[in-house]
Amino acid sequence: DDLSDFQEEEEEEDEQRQEATTNSVYDDEADGNDDGGGNAKTTGNNDSSLDGSDDAAASNSQPPSRPRLLDDLSLQRHLSLIQSDQDSKPSADGPATTNNTNATDRDQDRQQNNLILQSNRHLLSLTHEIQRTHLHLRKLYHPKFPELEELLTEPFQYRQAIGILQNEMDVTLVNDRLNDVLTSNQIITISVAGSTTSGRPLTAAELSRVNDACL
Repeated sequence: DDLSDFQEEEEEEDEQRQEATTNSVYDDEADGNDDGGGNAKTTGNNDSSLDGSDDAAASNSQPPSRPRLLDDLSLQRHLSLIQSDQDSKPSADGPATTNNTNATDRDQDRQQNNLILQSNRHLLSLTHEIQRTHLHLRKLYHPKFPELEELLTEPFQYRQAIGILQNEMDVTLVNDRLNDVLTSNQIITISVAGSTTSGRPLTAAELSRVNDACL
């Protein structure tokens, strides 16, 4: 009796284990289906994200334009203050004002000093901006005429010269226009350097970036 009871208990345990195993197989299959769907969705999301990144890369193929100093809000406010100060000054032909107090004069002097200090700071920023723009422009035009940056070190002359030269490989063809911005000796030197330059014509995109930097 004890043996038969033990066998029955073993059979019941075996049935329970088989049932548990079967349920776990079903659960694994269900999980696998869920994972497959999830993976498919994830893959779809990855594909869409890849497409988005490709679109972003395409849109960012052009280098971002550099911010202009004239667009700086601080400088714009400063220029407005200067204009307001100039407009508030009495006209030289107008009647002389005799009711200004010493306190008002001191306030005006203080405002003038502040404007001068701010102007000096903005002039320093302008000097740095000119140098940065010049270096940026040299980098863009270097493939076309690398020798030019050593021949024309003054930023404004360099900018005016490449605005005329553009993609022309024969400098002598634009000598007449260069006469408006350069000396005769400079033009001769540039013409000789241009005839033996190691540069190459710029692509349309490269030339467009040069012209944008000249604005």
